[in-house]
Amino acid sequence: MYRWMLKIIIYIAFHLILVLVIFMTGENMTKSKLDFKNRGKTAKFLLSSLPLIMAANFQTVQAENSNFIINCQSDCSALIEKVATLGGAVTHKYANINAISVSMDNDNRAELMSIQPNAIVTKDKTFNLPSPKESFELTNSADIREVKGAELASLLDSEIPDGFEYNNLITGAALMNSAGFTGNGTIVAVIDSGTANNGAVVASIAGSVIGGENFVPGAGEPSATSTANGSHGTWVGSTIAGHTYFFLNSASTFAQSVNNNLPSSIIHEYLPGLSVLPMFGSAPEASLYAMKVFSAFGGGSPESRIIAAMDRVITLKTNYDNGVPSVPTNPGCGAEEDPCVYDSLNITVVNMSLGGGTLYAAQDLEDQLTKQMLKAGITLVAAAGNEGHAAITGGSPGTGLGSLTVGAASTVGNERVLRDLQYGLGVGSLFRPSNHIQMATFSSRGPSADGRASTDIVANGFANLVQGPTGGINLVSGTSFSAPMVAGAAATLVQAFPSAPAIAIRNALKQGANANVLGDNSAEIDQGAGFLDIPAAYNLLATRSVDKSLPKGFGNKSVAKNLYHAGYPAMNMGKGSSAMTESLNDLRPGQVAHIFIETKQETDSITIDFTNVVASLAAGDQNLFFGDDVYYVLQDAMTHNQVTLASGYINADHSITIDNPQTGILRLAVMGDWTNAGDVSADVTVSSNVSLPSALSGMGGVEQNEQLVDEFYVPDGTTQVVFELSWKNNWGAYPTDDIDLILLTPSFGVDFGGATFSSPERVVIDNPETGIWTSIIQGYTIHGVNYGASSPWTMRVTDQDGNVLETL
Repeated sequence: MYRWMLKIIIYIAFHLILVLVIFMTGENMTKSKLDFKNRGKTAKFLLSSLPLIMAANFQTVQAENSNFIINCQSDCSALIEKVATLGGAVTHKYANINAISVSMDNDNRAELMSIQPNAIVTKDKTFNLPSPKESFELTNSADIREVKGAELASLLDSEIPDGFEYNNLITGAALMNSAGFTGNGTIVAVIDSGTANNGAVVASIAGSVIGGENFVPGAGEPSATSTANGSHGTWVGSTIAGHTYFFLNSASTFAQSVNNNLPSSIIHEYLPGLSVLPMFGSAPEASLYAMKVFSAFGGGSPESRIIAAMDRVITLKTNYDNGVPSVPTNPGCGAEEDPCVYDSLNITVVNMSLGGGTLYAAQDLEDQLTKQMLKAGITLVAAAGNEGHAAITGGSPGTGLGSLTVGAASTVGNERVLRDLQYGLGVGSLFRPSNHIQMATFSSRGPSADGRASTDIVANGFANLVQGPTGGINLVSGTSFSAPMVAGAAATLVQAFPSAPAIAIRNALKQGANANVLGDNSAEIDQGAGFLDIPAAYNLLATRSVDKSLPKGFGNKSVAKNLYHAGYPAMNMGKGSSAMTESLNDLRPGQVAHIFIETKQETDSITIDFTNVVASLAAGDQNLFFGDDVYYVLQDAMTHNQVTLASGYINADHSITIDNPQTGILRLAVMGDWTNAGDVSADVTVSSNVSLPSALSGMGGVEQNEQLVDEFYVPDGTTQVVFELSWKNNWGAYPTDDIDLILLTPSFGVDFGGATFSSPERVVIDNPETGIWTSIIQGYTIHGVNYGASSPWTMRVTDQDGNVLETL
């Protein structure tokens, strides 16, 4: 606090000196902007003789606490020592990658990084705990109860048919389980919100959770295996290793709907009036180790914490391989609030149903660790994300080369059961009239910014049957629940082939996927290699027919060129205003046509016109509730993230205009609505409005940790000022640099509106204060790729009439 106040005082003192200089030169304060500009130059001359004042002045732009991750270019020891000297804290020192995470006053970051100027610094961004796209709770119904005691023993002694598991239809999991490959003897680490270990409450994974570690600080934080944690991690665990049964009232809507739509998933009328519904994961005898990174009290997780959990998994596996005994470090452990903790575990599979954006797909720290896991003998299964259905929306660590990245399909029966429960028995088949399996609308799609398909494989992620930490039974949707089905599949293969390298397990699952299960004409960037087929993967391993290579991107500095080489050319609208049209014919229900639109720094607006929207079926044969239509989503240029500019359902001509899109590749996804009964067609015309750019207010290059400062005079009567900072390594480049624009107002306020991940950074100030505005251009993450250590930038500052404000 005192340091901040001191800086403000110094800032005020500097401007008082500036005013003094102005009056000493005999200038009149009411003269023109040009005069004021000259006065600014005089003040800058004076300032150059006061470097300490200048440094203090411009360091007021950041808040006291700043969290960031440093990818050290050599040993981190000197940086660690310097952090302590500067009063900061190293929050994580990673064992298996040369990096640290730091919390310290951002004012000292430049001094810290002078120790290793070429080290890459990234913001320690927050990863949100994924919420299910849909969730329906079954627990409160009197029509469902757990099978226990003598009833369970009797059930287990009876002849139970194979292949009935609700979540595992089509995957071949039941066939693998019946052959004895249940994941027995394998350990799957679940990096998530915690996985409950209390068999009396969460019967589906009773005995499965062997321990866990909590990475969330705070004295009141429940353990990694507590029933007090959020539901997500236990839902995931039950999808991997569930192994229990429930009685259903045979007359209930749920039982009747499952019997109608998924008859092999239920034992109908096992007893008079009672049906049996099994809840089995794809690896019902696998052991689970909980790695908790999300707080029980809500909020996200810093990326540094997620990296710490990944790093710890590698250490546990490496210690095991080096002969460290796998015994608990806390004898007497095992209660839900006292989980067993180990220094050595033979973890062979990791599930990560989480993700976040990345500036450098395949190369950022989290993505690098995916390859480290493979080298350590660990198959990493990652959720693709729920930011679809537009392209380039998958997040890290799913963008890593070593990840097996899983998208979500939507099976017909699962959705119809959910809709029956929501709206009444029989409604499901009217809500979802088509009979083919589709990609789930929410599933993130590839490719990656470097041109890889990114999504590797899909499994059902719609209305999966799960159990939560308080025993609740839900139907949930999301790639969070398709991924653990594949993680369980990996565990069964590890059991079957214990000496197979992790890359072979990964690639067998991908190679064995069935590209013909989905009926919506999904491309590789939608479904990857296809739908999970565990027996096919088994056969590839058994015959030693597995490719041992990892996917490679094209690595061009232009995302548009990477897309072109991957077979997805972008619409290049040219330097002037222009238009291009695509005809999208006979889109099946759930089928997505991807349109990539390249935008430039000079692009003022993009207009998209939908015309000739025509359904193949007569009105009376279309979806009874909604008709048949087109469902579109338009994403801004930010890659590997969701920044939705527009979306909607249309069955007639429609037009949208987007002003000031970010620079790079906009992604338009046009879907034949998943609820359609028949095909639909449409014409899409994309028009760009490009104007000659106004004169620049400034240009140059900025290095990492560098702060560049300029001042602008805003005269009285100005109603709006627009600050726009652009740079060449924008979202159309691979990788993308992170450059921030921070503004100081004449009354010493600080505006962080340009300190985001947008490119360009654009700050609009309505009714701005009259006087000197200060801009600070900060090179936060400069990769040093494409243009060297100094990232080229340009700045335009204009008023409401488009007049350029020049620097003082």
